This record gives sequence, C-alpha cells and structure tokens, in this order.
Amino acid sequence: MVDMRKQPGSNLMVRVVRWIARIWSGLMAIAALLMAVVPDPYTIRPIPTSDWIELGFYWLAIVGVLVAWRWELLGGIACLAGLIGHTVAFRIASGSWHVQVLPIIVFGVPALVFLACWALSCRQQVVKAPE
Repeated sequence: MVDMRKQPGSNLMVRVVRWIARIWSGLMAIAALLMAVVPDPYTIRPIPTSDWIELGFYWLAIVGVLVAWRWELLGGIACLAGLIGHTVAFRIASGSWHVQVLPIIVFGVPALVFLACWALSCRQQVVKAPE
C-alpha cells in the first residue's frame, strides 16, 4: 500500500480537491454509461452521423476525466479537448451558435479541478525540492 504522506502533493487540501474531482467524474462516467447502455424507447430514426461525431467527443471527455484519476494533466487536457471538439462539431453540424452551458459545467469543472490539483502538486514539489 502506498503511503499518501510520502507522495508529492499529498497535503490535505490537494487530497480533498483531488477526491472532489474524482467523485464528480465518477458520477459523470456512471451517468454517461447508463445513457449509452439504456436505449431511448422513443427513437424511431437512426442516429445521424453528426450526432455520432458529437457523442465521440463526449466520450473523449469522459475517458479524459477517468484518465485524470491517474494522470491529472493528461486527463484534464483530454477532457477539455473533447469539450472543445464537441462544441465545434455541434456548431458546424447544426449551424447554431448558442452556448451549451450544462455540458461545459458538467464535464469542464472536473477537468479544471484535476488541472488545478496537478498545478498544486507541482507547486508543492518545487517548494519541497531539496537544495
């Protein structure tokens, strides 16, 4: 078992922030998995290709926050890239320029929290570096 006290960036604030991001991203991944597994009973037409592309970017965001459990920087960047890709694909496919705030909050906040946690950990490593 790894002793958290000996890991870099392991003070209480960083651990609390890290677990907030992990719980949020875990709930988000469970909800996304349920939406993917449980079909919509009211769907009568096949899903258009543009929707598959948009959903692919959402899956990149979900995989990104799950990767961030281990590698905070890589996962946070992947999640934000998925959000940006989805937004661009949505705007190109639909021609609509309205802002979708809910997906940005639901997916973006945990990614930003993981990135903040990574930055805090790096800052602590610099402060604690031997001279």
